[in-house]
Amino acid sequence: MYTIIRSPWENIFLEQLKNAKKNIYLASPFIKLQTAKTIAANCRKSLDVRFISSFKLANFYRGASDLDALRVFNTNRVRQKSVHNLHAKFFVFDKTAIITSGNLTPGGLKNNIEYGIMLKDSLVETIRKDYLDIFNNPDNPTITDKIISKANEILNSTPKERLPNIKIRDESLLQDILNDHNIDERYSGGVESIIQNLSSWKRDVFECLLKLPNDVFSLDELYVFEDCLMKLHPDNRNVKPKIRQQLQYLRDLGLVEFLTPGTYKKLWV
Repeated sequence: MYTIIRSPWENIFLEQLKNAKKNIYLASPFIKLQTAKTIAANCRKSLDVRFISSFKLANFYRGASDLDALRVFNTNRVRQKSVHNLHAKFFVFDKTAIITSGNLTPGGLKNNIEYGIMLKDSLVETIRKDYLDIFNNPDNPTITDKIISKANEILNSTPKERLPNIKIRDESLLQDILNDHNIDERYSGGVESIIQNLSSWKRDVFECLLKLPNDVFSLDELYVFEDCLMKLHPDNRNVKPKIRQQLQYLRDLGLVEFLTPGTYKKLWV
């Protein structure tokens, strides 16, 4: 059994939140603070609530997502994971699933023309399994309070991104317009704001990355700096594992994306 979902669909979303008795699984690349508060206020505290999003520093810099929304989820014990290449928006509420084009933003729920489908049949279990396969993948990092705080430090070190000079009454609508037109996913707030908020190994590995000429790079290219890093940290003889560890941190922070084993992509300009 299925139902077509047309905009605005916020009331349908709220109804599913309130009726869920066991679990709520949410996947949306972008989320705003207002929506996170709505979710926290309208679901039972005893539920297994999970959220998958795309934690990229650029998304917060240009206002596509709110770091405070993720703080609200952590405060309310919502388990969160980051998947950089997430584009799907799908949600599971017990035995009901929704697949839609709308993000968990005011535009996605109310203002944009979105379209989707709500399912209540055997396919829901398949969707649930697919969701959990993504969520439980160890390559997808947990969104922790420490990572949120570090991202906030970097963002506070640079001026807010200038939005295009488009006259519109509600800035949140402008953000949704921009987000739906494939704005550059790379952080453009300047490398200085990153460097001044990193320390020790994290800063040193990031500065090595700055010396690589291409946005897509291999682990072997970064290993070229092994001797240089060993001189900076003479007490550490396990430089290659330390490099990989710092890459994982920069991935969690939304500055590096893992493409394939040994291949990475810079998420800043």
